[in-house]
Amino acid sequence: MSCRGMVAGVTMAGALLAAPRLHAQAFEGSITMRMGSRGPQGAMSQVVEYLVRGGKMRVTMGGPMGGAAMIVSPTEKKLYMLLAAQNSYMEMSLPDSAADRARTAAAGADSVTVTRTGRREQVAGLTCEHVLVSSRGSATDLCLTRELGRFVNPMASLQGGALAPWQRQLGAEFPLKVTMADGSVPLEVTKVERKRLSNDLFAVPNSYTKVTMPPRRSPG
Repeated sequence: MSCRGMVAGVTMAGALLAAPRLHAQAFEGSITMRMGSRGPQGAMSQVVEYLVRGGKMRVTMGGPMGGAAMIVSPTEKKLYMLLAAQNSYMEMSLPDSAADRARTAAAGADSVTVTRTGRREQVAGLTCEHVLVSSRGSATDLCLTRELGRFVNPMASLQGGALAPWQRQLGAEFPLKVTMADGSVPLEVTKVERKRLSNDLFAVPNSYTKVTMPPRRSPG
């Protein structure tokens, strides 16, 4: 995992905290999803495990080096990146909410049009509503549910992606399926399990060593 991706993960987690609390976080359990993206090496896809308990989130991504996990703790205002292969972790403070709102405004949130279609579908045993997000002449179809709380996009954080402008408008909803204008599906939830989870899943293992994230390079 690159340092750039880690920094982006912090930014996205801060936006999560800044989103309005429309309802209490009631879901506890695991969400399995298939996520895909395109990068310099071409198309890639992986299975991601997304755990939720008491407002905390843990997103686990597999990989050739043992994978990595991102733990978001809103009460501590901390984000932890766990690197399994190195038995190490990085601890980062989440961005200030006011600063995040300013960044989102600067990104042009108003340039995005959100249209609720009223069309519903069953995905992984849950009902979601198809919502069209249009920007620059292209529309993305998100099938959203309110049953799972808010969503942090781990693939975008890995690639150093910025927070999408529409995420603030739909911050309290979780996409069960995302369909792009070309018909490709970069995200689809395949399994949802409501179950009790151990607190240990949302804490840094005692055997892990804390490391410091290298300084970011200045642009240009």
